[in-house]
Amino acid sequence: MRFLTFNLWHGLTPSSPVAFEALEPSGRRSLRQDLQIALLRELKPDICCFQEVNPVGSRAPVMSDALHMDYAYQPDLVGLKLFGVGLPLNLNSGLLTLAGHSYGLRKVEGVSLSRPGSHLVHGWGSWQLKEERFALFSETMLPNWGRVLIVNTHLHHGLEATPAFLEELDKLAEEMELSPSVVSEVKARLDKGSERRSAELKVLLETLQKYERRYEVVVIGGDFNASPESEFGGALHLAGFRDVWGEANPSDPGLTFDRTRNVANHLLQANFPTTLMVEDLSFSSKVKDALMALAKKQERRPRRIDYLWVRAESVQLKITGAQLVGMPNAEGLAPSDHFGVCADIERV
Repeated sequence: MRFLTFNLWHGLTPSSPVAFEALEPSGRRSLRQDLQIALLRELKPDICCFQEVNPVGSRAPVMSDALHMDYAYQPDLVGLKLFGVGLPLNLNSGLLTLAGHSYGLRKVEGVSLSRPGSHLVHGWGSWQLKEERFALFSETMLPNWGRVLIVNTHLHHGLEATPAFLEELDKLAEEMELSPSVVSEVKARLDKGSERRSAELKVLLETLQKYERRYEVVVIGGDFNASPESEFGGALHLAGFRDVWGEANPSDPGLTFDRTRNVANHLLQANFPTTLMVEDLSFSSKVKDALMALAKKQERRPRRIDYLWVRAESVQLKITGAQLVGMPNAEGLAPSDHFGVCADIERV
């Protein structure tokens, strides 16, 4: 069985509550979408988890028809909408899961990881005033595997306070003679991104506990916006999940977000706002500029943030291979700002 997770990139930046700014011309966006379909036809995956599909309500059936697969979707970043109309005008992004016709794909639940217990984000309308993250739970029946739960998710985008980054911050603070209290405040703000992802993952795993006994296998695919050594990786390993890429390619970092190999798409994001806010702090412009330069360097670093995870209780599975997909073509155009993770897994 071939599994794929791929952030398809909506290509928008939050510039106005009325309409988000498109980072590329509409013709270029269409070319990228054509590349996505061509790549998927070449790969022939059995199960796909896509993030940042925009507009998800109309792209879902188009991709389904083009690839001859069934679909389930969950809007996640949409704003205020009623039957597709509302603000922001051009944002209706979501999670999309595809599966071959013979696998009986069915949506189980769309779960808000930001507002656990309830949400007002549906295919027909939404009431969403700020960023909200979701997980899409779907089920399939795979040959020789039994019932399989597919979890498609996209966790909070925010700076990751890695040890290396914090060390650079300490060096900068020393050079600019920043007070310990100011450094502590900046670090507290940096921690908010990791704290949000941890809270979202906690909701995801708690929801999973409701369903896991019904399935022989659970597969999680998505954009976790965190590197493998972060807290989320340990939590999933502790829950019994196997990191598909890490197991198939233990000596390959598998950088799925890499501006050195995906130059054209990442150039378009040069002015995308970082999540570190320092404007309200009493810094000189020189200090603020230095902090933001450090934050942008951290945000733009090549890293692995897209994953497939698998857990099997009653069947034995072998990961036979995993590859990064969606590399730039001869003209330098790639289907997304991410690379996808495509893996083959067999029952032993």
